[in-house]
Amino acid sequence: MLRKKLPSFALLALLALTVAVFAGAGYGDSGKHNKYPGTLTATPTVLHAGDYFTVTGCGYDTSLGNVVVGFTGGSWGSALDSKGCFTIANIPALSGDTLPAGTYPVEAFQYVRGRLVETGETSVTVVS
Repeated sequence: MLRKKLPSFALLALLALTVAVFAGAGYGDSGKHNKYPGTLTATPTVLHAGDYFTVTGCGYDTSLGNVVVGFTGGSWGSALDSKGCFTIANIPALSGDTLPAGTYPVEAFQYVRGRLVETGETSVTVVS
């Protein structure tokens, strides 16, 4: 069986394409739930409307800049430390005057290739 050897420029082009595909795969495009590079945790995870909670994250890509955390229409920003970690304390479980019982997403976002992309997700449960 004869095997043809790819020219070195073709190998480089194939390698560049592979890296580009995998570099974009870790950050949720088109609203798909992909694995995120970092962790996102809310504490406490069960609370009452009007209570406050803290969001922490670690392992985020510092080259993408700060993190913005979204919860029930509000947003809070934080810088990352050198390890890609952050903490945002005192996020209120409010939406208007009260927040009905239920489970609500808490999402982290960063700018990826010029647009805001979800890079972390967790949730909190509001009880009555």
